[in-house]
Amino acid sequence: METDRQAHWRHPGTAWHYARAAVQVGLWASERRLIEAAWGKEARLLELGCGAGRVGLGLLKLGYSELTVTDFSPTMVDMAKGVLADANVAWADRVEVADACSLPYADASFNGVIFAFNGLMCMRGQADRARALPEIRRVLKPGGLFLFTANDRAAGEHRELWAQEPTLPGCQPGDRWHETDSIPVFMHSSTEAETRAELTQAGFRVLKCPLRSEVTAETAAVRAFAGETRFYVAERV
Repeated sequence: METDRQAHWRHPGTAWHYARAAVQVGLWASERRLIEAAWGKEARLLELGCGAGRVGLGLLKLGYSELTVTDFSPTMVDMAKGVLADANVAWADRVEVADACSLPYADASFNGVIFAFNGLMCMRGQADRARALPEIRRVLKPGGLFLFTANDRAAGEHRELWAQEPTLPGCQPGDRWHETDSIPVFMHSSTEAETRAELTQAGFRVLKCPLRSEVTAETAAVRAFAGETRFYVAERV
């Protein structure tokens, strides 16, 4: 499919969908547990693919004051600024346009990088992940942590369907276009072995990679918003 893989994230309907999630779903309990285990409130953190500010808003409310919130889509950045302003959070000026494949930050700038809700897997295929992962490593301090999620086609609730899914010409197994209420969205569903290999190639060491359901129970709103996914916590080596 030749659909623009960025179009979904620039569509106003997508932005409004994620703005509702920022308010109605909020920070997942599993996200909070892993983030608080990884970093203290003073840590300098970078969020990539912020959408409409769901995770950023939750972290700022928790007291993570050294947080930079980014998305490659100006539409999403504008929506996130509005969500933070409506919530009376005074960090809207820290929401910036930034592309994970070419980050505008100095080497070793951050203690941690967060790419929530399968954002890494919504990039433009394996080639873009291969560009983004070294960039993420570059802006992390030595020993810094990278936290993200990825749909797992071997362990998720759709594993039986994935086993029957044909691989399209020119695509990697797990690549798929998903229909949405606005514009189709590209997403890659990986396996643990595949993602571990990509992280190792980029200079990371995987510390843990639990399924979300193995971290903690979630609310019905979270389960409806996002199905099962796998967390990865990886250290820059």
